[in-house]
Parts: sequence; C-alpha cells; structure tokens
Amino acid sequence: MRYNGAAELLKGFANRTRGISAGLVALGLIQVGMTILLAYSVANMLQGALFASTQQLPTALDWWLMGTALIGKALAAYAQSRLGNWASIQIRAALRSYVLQAVYARNIQLLAQVRAAELTNLLSTQTDALREYFSDFVPQRRLAVLMPIAVLIAAATVNWLVALILLVTAPLVPVFMMLVGRKAAQANRENLNELNRLGNLLADRLRHLQALQLVGTQEQEAESLFHQSERFRTSTMRVLRLAFLSGTLLEFFSAISVALVAVYLGLFFLGKYDVGAWTSGLTLGDGVFLLMLAPEFYLPLRRLGALYHAKAEATSVAEAVVKITQGQDEAAANRKDVPLLETLTLQQVMLGSQPIDLTLHKGEVLLLTGPSGSGKTTLLDALAGLRPLGAGQVVINAHTHAAPAALYREPSWFQQVGYMTQQPELLYASIRDNLSLGRTFSDEQLMAALRTAQVDDVVAALPEGLDYFVTDAGGYLSGGQAQRIALARVFLHQPKLLILDEPTASLDADTAARFLESLCRYRDQGGRVIIATHRDIAPLSSTYHVDAEQGVLQ
Repeated sequence: MRYNGAAELLKGFANRTRGISAGLVALGLIQVGMTILLAYSVANMLQGALFASTQQLPTALDWWLMGTALIGKALAAYAQSRLGNWASIQIRAALRSYVLQAVYARNIQLLAQVRAAELTNLLSTQTDALREYFSDFVPQRRLAVLMPIAVLIAAATVNWLVALILLVTAPLVPVFMMLVGRKAAQANRENLNELNRLGNLLADRLRHLQALQLVGTQEQEAESLFHQSERFRTSTMRVLRLAFLSGTLLEFFSAISVALVAVYLGLFFLGKYDVGAWTSGLTLGDGVFLLMLAPEFYLPLRRLGALYHAKAEATSVAEAVVKITQGQDEAAANRKDVPLLETLTLQQVMLGSQPIDLTLHKGEVLLLTGPSGSGKTTLLDALAGLRPLGAGQVVINAHTHAAPAALYREPSWFQQVGYMTQQPELLYASIRDNLSLGRTFSDEQLMAALRTAQVDDVVAALPEGLDYFVTDAGGYLSGGQAQRIALARVFLHQPKLLILDEPTASLDADTAARFLESLCRYRDQGGRVIIATHRDIAPLSSTYHVDAEQGVLQ
C-alpha cells in the first residue's frame, strides 16, 4: 500500500492495531474511574472523621474502596504499559518490513535518493524512536479527551462552577502544546538530517580508511568527524531544550488552573460568596473531592503535551519513510519477470564511441577492451542491472525486453547474473557467510567454488577455515585474495551470465593462468562470460572482442 504523506503513513500503521488501541483507551478510562473512586473514598473518610455529628472512624468498606482504587489503578497502568509496548513492537516490525519491501521493489533506483547510512539509521535507531508514539501517544490522543470529560462530569455533580473553571482553562494546555510542538517538529527534522550527515560521513571515511592513511590525512578527517558530531550534539540538545520548555509550560498552566480552583474553594468556605454549589453549601468532603480531581483533570493533557515530542519525532521518521517508498507502486507495476537466459543480444549498445551489435549464446565469451575512461565499467554496470542503459537495448532470447533500459528494476534478472567489480564487496562476517549469502551449501560445495576461484589453499590455511571472520574491507586478506573469494561467491551461485571487471588485475601470472582455466571450464559447461580487461586472456579464447576504438572484432 502506498502512503502519500507522513500523517497518512502514521495513521495507517496505527490502525493495524486498532483493537489494541481500543483496549489501551479502556484501560485509561479504568484508571480515571479508580482515581474518582479514590478521591470519593478519601473525601468521605475525612468528612466522617472530622465533621460528622458523631466521630466516625473509617469502616472496612471505606478501606476496601480505597484499596480497590489504588490497586485497580496500578494494575490498569501496568497492563496499559505492557500492552502498549507490545503493540508498538508489532507496528515497528511491520514498518521495517514495509520499508524493506519498498527497497526491494525499487532496487537500484533508490540509491540516487537515499544512501546506505540513511537507510541503516532509519531501520534501526529512527524506527526504534517510534516506540513512544505508537505505545503512548496514539491512545493518549483519545484519553486526553475522554478522561477530562469523566473528571468534569464527576466534579459537576458536586459544584458546577468548578467544572466551568476546569472547562474554560483546559484549552490553554493544547494551544501552547501546539505552539511549542511546531518548533519541536522542525528541530527533530534538523536533528534527523544531522544524524544522516554524520552516518554518511562516517561510512564514507571508513570505506576509504586505507587511502586516507596512505595520504596521511587521518587527523584532518578526525577533525571533520568531530565537528559533524558536535553539530549533531548541538541539534540534539536543541530538541531536548524544546522538550523541557514544553513540559515547563504545561506544568505552569496546569498549576495556575488548579490554583484557581483552590482559591475559589477557599473564598467559598470563608463565606465570601455562595455561587456554584447545587445545594446551600459545600462540606469539607466536597472540597477535598474537588481539589483531588482538579490535578487529574489536567493530567491527561499534560501527558499528551509531554508526548508531543514523540509525535514530532515520528513525523520526521515518517517523512523519511515516505521519501524511500515513493515510486514503490510504480516500480512494482513495471516489474516483469525476465525469462531464463538462453541468448543475450545487444543492439546499438555503446562502448565509448562504438555501437555494439552482437548475440551471446551459451558457452561464448565477450571481451571488452579499451583505454581507461572509455566506458567499459559503465557498460558492465548496465548489463548487470546496476544502472539503466545510456543507449540501445537488450534483447533476451530473441524477444525485446518490455523495458529494455530498465533491467535494473528486475530482481528476476539479478538472480541470473554474477558480477564481480574491480573492488568487490565483502560482508563483515565469516567466509562461509560471505559465500552463502543466506543460502545453504555444504562444505564440499563451498570448497569447490573456492577451488574454481583459485583461493581454496588460502582459506584452508586460515585458522578457522571457512569460519574465519573478515571485515567488509577484507580483514587480513590481500586485495587479490578478497577478490578471488568474491569470485568464488559468483561461481557458487551458478549464474547464467558471468560479468567480470578486470578479474586478473590483482593476480600474479601463475594464479591468473589457473583462474582463466577455471573460466574455460565454466564456459565449456554452457556459461556465458563478459570480461573487461587490459591483460592478455589467451587461455580463454573470446567469441567476440569489442574494442572501444575499433569496434567489434571477431
């Protein structure tokens, strides 16, 4: 389902636990009912003990009412907290699933708008920040209306003027809550942007840490990270200041309103006027009852105001989710299942200044050569589905693809392609996990793939073998070894089309020769290979040789 804005998204996910929200509201009403019962029992006990014609000590019924009110209120509050947290967990899990489905639907289109660090922050820290919104703020919106009404009715049964005072002063709290809330929402958006900037900067510097060490700019980059972290700290403190300001304002106006009730009751008991009572006067018990209810009238409003920062933060997070999911339905509607690859035809696909027209069948090899900057890697990215084609079209099995420039939208195409770039990515995990990518393979299958990539002896010599843990930069592996492990991963998943960008650049002559022999076996088994290289690949004879300057050579 597509949501057109942050408010619609938050409402849609909150509605997923509508029944639980109704239960939370019911528990809140039980609490206010117990509060009214407690105020009545205390007022009745004091009236009987101090002003009855014959002094009356609290009876068993009085103690039973007070105990029931105290225990019932505590149990209802505990149940409300547990149930709200459970609902929040369910909604946040659904929200994460929704975001991941949108990422899957949009594929590489998403990277132009959202960086990896932003997505990571959204799925972890920012989504966790929605806990209070779904567990507390959503039900509190209704309780902020229903609970004061219940208190108002209880107060009006004793004195209509006290009820009128409460009713007139009540709007002050939400008015100032909205005024401060606008500033808080803006501050939360700015804080979210600062967090994303810090995450992006840190991810970029960690990715290029080795290069920074080589040029000796560690201190300058550390200073840059420090300044960005200070900006994030400053924006976070700005949000906290607004939250404290909001709480102070709510407490101030609540105290003023309660004081008005206290002043009215004091003057009434002094005999200055006789206005507001339904009968000829008010007893001490009536006054105690009204004074105990007055703070409870504003408590739901104060709690809603205190939670308003949760709404501001949730709005900022929802805006980030909407940004990521924009175009999800369009991408899903345009998705087509790509048939199993038999033949791959390139029509007027550009390499440098040369258009390519050729058909690649099973067991054939396409060699791409040319000077640096001639567009070899760009073309390989397009064929792998990592970016749209700049020109021309791809024909699969002699049928033009429905969207020839949009293979990057099709997961069914990714499943048929194995692509190893010049700088392959390794996960921060074991070699086994780096090879399997969530699928299940036996040790024999894993070692066979490593043997094909000419790196099995390296893995066997490691302390823990396949369970050796590497970083995303390769750990203690050399660049060539990390590249061959990435290549083994490609072989393990048996792609229909194998795309390699400078696969022998980091290999010595003997290792490169053995690796090319493995590629020959892959080709002889029906695999299709596209290679961009500067080096001689004599053992692997090419069916087509495309030079960026000379065109197609066969």
